[in-house]
This record gives sequence, structure tokens and C-alpha cells, in this order.
Amino acid sequence: MMKELMVRSIYCEMLGYEASFSYIHAIKLAQQGTVLEKRVGYLAVSLFLNESHELLLLLVNTVLKDLQSTNLIEVCMALTVVSQMFPKDMIPAILPLVEEKLNHPKEIIRRKAVLALYKFYLIAPNQVQHIHNKFRKALCDKDPGVMTASLHIYLQMIQENPEAYKDLTPSFVTILKQVVGGKLPMDFNYHTVPAPWLQIQLLRILSLLGKNDQSYFI
Repeated sequence: MMKELMVRSIYCEMLGYEASFSYIHAIKLAQQGTVLEKRVGYLAVSLFLNESHELLLLLVNTVLKDLQSTNLIEVCMALTVVSQMFPKDMIPAILPLVEEKLNHPKEIIRRKAVLALYKFYLIAPNQVQHIHNKFRKALCDKDPGVMTASLHIYLQMIQENPEAYKDLTPSFVTILKQVVGGKLPMDFNYHTVPAPWLQIQLLRILSLLGKNDQSYFI
């Protein structure tokens, strides 16, 4: 019943009506429900709250517990919430757990971990400076989804300091050649065009790396 009521609360908020009375129940559902109920609870929390909302602190322990769960779905839900919204002050508490997920055997977990670290970089870059080498490992991941997720981080970092990443230019060129050559799975294609959004991302990165450097055009 609580799951059904939560879905109705989400619908009310979508229509523009305030349903703040249900926020605490969304957190409780994420904390105590079955896997399906937790999923609805996490969804409601991500839609209802923002990073500065005081109730979000109540979810920190639940996220910590789910990140250490052996249930793949619970780990995915926790990483999804972390990549969307998480208190800046609490990042050090979960950063080691998110780092561990970069070595997870399941590619979906590695991809979500990269996106979570990208979120951390956007709101607290100084707290992830020590794991830049792990970003490089994600760039070379055998799963194209993980590699694609890492490009978001690199685009941001290269915009801020292109000189520090010029040594990665051959890697980006190699990836672009593989994309254009149709080496990625068909799921990445759009109307027979191989991964067009990924191509655009790579071209943006290469344009930043080669800006004002004539040696890159020879």
C-alpha cells in the first residue's frame, strides 16, 4: 500500500501539487522495504529532494549499507541516487565504497560508479584528485558503456586543464577510430550511424587538446 501511495505522491508532484508530507515516507520505504519497494522509495527520493534538503542526511546510512550489499539491484539503486544527488559533506564517507565498485565484475556497476565519481568531481573536485589513475583505467575498460561514461569526466577535466591530458590524445584517437569503424555493439548505433553522440564527445575532447597546438594538425 505504501508503494502505491508513493507512486501517487510522485504523480501529484508531477502535476505541480506539493506532497511534502510523503518525503519522510519515501526515505523510510528506501530504508526498510523489499527490493521493489526500495526501488520506488529511491525513485521518489531522487524526484522529491535536492542535495541541500535536510532529510537527505537520513538516507546516508541506507546508501552505505546498500553499497555493501551482495544484491546487484540494491547496489545499482544506491549508485544511481549517489550520481544524482548526495550531500557534499558526506562524500568522504562513501567515496572508498564507490572506488571499489570500479573493479566490480558487472559492467553496469562499474558504469554507475564512474557516473557517481563524475558527480563528485562536479561538486567537490578536490576530494577525487587522488583517483585520476582510476579514471584512466575506466577509459580503457573492456565495456564500451564504462568507457563512454568516463568521457564525461575527461571532457570536464580537459576543459579546465588540457595540458595535463595531452598524453591521452592517442587513446582518444584510437577510440574514435574504433567507433567510426563500427567496432562497438549495434546498440550504440543510431540509424546506421555508429555511436554519433560518442563521436561528438570525442571530437570535442580532441578539439580541446589540439587547440592552439599546431603539432596536432601535422
